[in-house]
Amino acid sequence: MKRLVLTGIATFAFALGTFAQGAFQLDNSQGTYGFTVNAAGSANWYSGTLGVEVWELNAASVPAGINITPAPGSGATAYSAMVAAGFKKEATLPGLTASAASISVSQVNMPDVSPAGSQVVVGLAAWNTAATSWSAMLSSSDANTRAGVLAFLQPTVNYNSLPPPTASPLNMDSAGTDLVMMPVPEPSTFALAGLGAAALLIFRRRK
Repeated sequence: MKRLVLTGIATFAFALGTFAQGAFQLDNSQGTYGFTVNAAGSANWYSGTLGVEVWELNAASVPAGINITPAPGSGATAYSAMVAAGFKKEATLPGLTASAASISVSQVNMPDVSPAGSQVVVGLAAWNTAATSWSAMLSSSDANTRAGVLAFLQPTVNYNSLPPPTASPLNMDSAGTDLVMMPVPEPSTFALAGLGAAALLIFRRRK
């Protein structure tokens, strides 16, 4: 009997998992806002190689500390805030090509959307190099590296529905600003920060 109950619970949990999903169209070519470098606005629209990570949070509003004022290092700060807020990484898309601030990817499926096909908060983390991920970009950054984060409310569709629905359009405009890619700390900066922290710890122990 216990085995039957446990099997039933496992089957129910699996069913819930399969119904938790949402999809959207990663295409901002029809929108007002896009990917820029160093400052918002069309004068700073970005064209070239672009990497993007897609993050998702089942919430009704964007948590504080993510869409912060762009400044050197703000991308890394916003990324940390996004992770701390409980966002889940749904996709890593390196090697995209941006043209006049726009990118176009047919569809992004997010298996963690719950309830299926609901509105969620999507976070985009973008960088202007050929690095295969955000962490790879940070570890190889130089004076020309730029990165930024933007979060916004995003409608989705249940991509397992039949017939397959048309993916929701990107709702980046709801943030009311561009995703601004700013300079990031170079690897040497991280190394110096680590040495400073270690030295402070040693000093405190001796004291």
